[in-house]
Amino acid sequence: MSARSFLQSWLWCVAFACAAQQQPAYLDRLLNEGAALNQQADYARSVPLLREATTLAPQNATANYLLGVALLQCGHPAEAVVPLRVAARVNPVNEAAEGYLGDAEMELKEFPLAAEAFLTAVSRAPDSEQTLVWWTDFSLERFRKLEFSLRATIRGRAAMLVVAADADQLDWKKKEELLQQAAVLDPSFNEIRGKLGIAQALLAEEADAEASLKSAQQTASDAISTLELGALVDTAQGRWSEANQKLLELDRRSQNEFNRMVAAWPQKLIPGPERKDPVWQCLRESRAKCPLIQVEPVRQETASAERVFAEGRWEQLIAEPAPPVNDAARWFWRGVAFARLGDCIHAIPALEHGLKPGGEPGAAELANCYEHEAVRNADHLQALGKEASVHLIRGDILLSIRLDPSKAADEYGQALRLKPNDPQLLEKLAEAYFSQAEIEKAQQTAQQALALNPNRKQLLRLLIQVALSERDYPTAHSLLGRLAAIEPDDAWIGVQQATAYAQTGHPEEAVQTLQPALDAGYPDEKGSLHALLAAQFRKLGRIDDARRTTAEAIRLADAFARQNENPAANDPTTETQPH
Repeated sequence: MSARSFLQSWLWCVAFACAAQQQPAYLDRLLNEGAALNQQADYARSVPLLREATTLAPQNATANYLLGVALLQCGHPAEAVVPLRVAARVNPVNEAAEGYLGDAEMELKEFPLAAEAFLTAVSRAPDSEQTLVWWTDFSLERFRKLEFSLRATIRGRAAMLVVAADADQLDWKKKEELLQQAAVLDPSFNEIRGKLGIAQALLAEEADAEASLKSAQQTASDAISTLELGALVDTAQGRWSEANQKLLELDRRSQNEFNRMVAAWPQKLIPGPERKDPVWQCLRESRAKCPLIQVEPVRQETASAERVFAEGRWEQLIAEPAPPVNDAARWFWRGVAFARLGDCIHAIPALEHGLKPGGEPGAAELANCYEHEAVRNADHLQALGKEASVHLIRGDILLSIRLDPSKAADEYGQALRLKPNDPQLLEKLAEAYFSQAEIEKAQQTAQQALALNPNRKQLLRLLIQVALSERDYPTAHSLLGRLAAIEPDDAWIGVQQATAYAQTGHPEEAVQTLQPALDAGYPDEKGSLHALLAAQFRKLGRIDDARRTTAEAIRLADAFARQNENPAANDPTTETQPH
């Protein structure tokens, strides 16, 4: 759900009330007329007025805010970014400006900037119901896209299993099962043998742990998991001095990893009182004292950021200055470090910046952090007593993450009992019904919501999908026209119009609408839209065009099939579904 869905009419008043008395009369009139037209969704008339206002007062927070919102609402997110940035900078109290800015950046697929904008809004108003719901909506949408991409490849599924196995609440037997599944899917996955070996060692599977250590030493000798596994294997075989040195080195690299290992260390792998080393003494007497152990640093040449990452020196990585925006690899290393330290707030923007070089491991860490944030926000809202929003977020998690629309509908229903006739909640309930193929309920609920908010774009989209699924093409055309008036540049609308034209025997109109969208790069990874276009060419007797378009449809379908067979062919950083 976009940020714009939550802005109630009182925000328009707040946006300019603080400054209205200070404005010249003409500027004041422009602002008032622009705000009134925005409320009526008459952006064709409000945008020129608000542009004139920003020309008169380029740094006026109110004018820039209203202009940015209007541009975003009428389908011009790229143009909305600059005025929204000005509004957010000049008036930090208006967190809605950051929310809309995040929405604009998201529509432009500038996900690092979108995440930063939403997080800034939350930092400015940490207990705001509105900002928390904005941030949760964005988190769930990014989780859905990332998980969809990861599940499409073998390596992506392995990455998800490895990240899932890192959860502290799981027992070691469950961790071992997940890591074994990941190792079967992708034996070459980084650190898989070291992580699996740690689980085996803690479950007293000594032979398996030793075999995993040998494999880890060959494939990831510098990894922190290999170091941890080596310490466990050494103690199991009575090599106390070697194990002690490895644990001290672990503490030098990352105190967080050291503390986790100390907490998990099995009692039977602790030596008797004859071993006086501080590590063994704290494990015998009080594990709470282990973090207080003073470890002498080892003198060494300054290591590269890549080596610091490979050795798991997480605290050192996050202490370094943020890298340049275009240094994606260092952003990836920094993001993983934050994630391993349990700091998803800082991990998310960094991982978004570094998603390309991070590949599947980075995408899996990022998806896990987004899920964590959604759950954390629900808990925070519950502590604030915002029960309706709690049910809304739980419903979204059930719908987007758990893929359980039936239970999601129950949550949305509970939210509606607390906030009757809320357009957003009705929209969500309609989506849940549509996901369950309860078409009549979906249509009735969406119509009820649309009556309360006639310009709610997501509702129009949902009703269009319902009409197309029911082959009610006249209704679909009517709704598409309404949506096109609000978002005239949205390619999705044209593609749906082309589909309706094709299904109602209007091949010429279908070609005129669909061909420009595909030529402009509209996503068609399976080739189905090209196949539809080829069929319309045949009906018009344009055989050469039909053959050429059919060949492209076949090429796209074959490429999609190969992509699912080859893990390396899939890129989790790209969008797999059109907005």
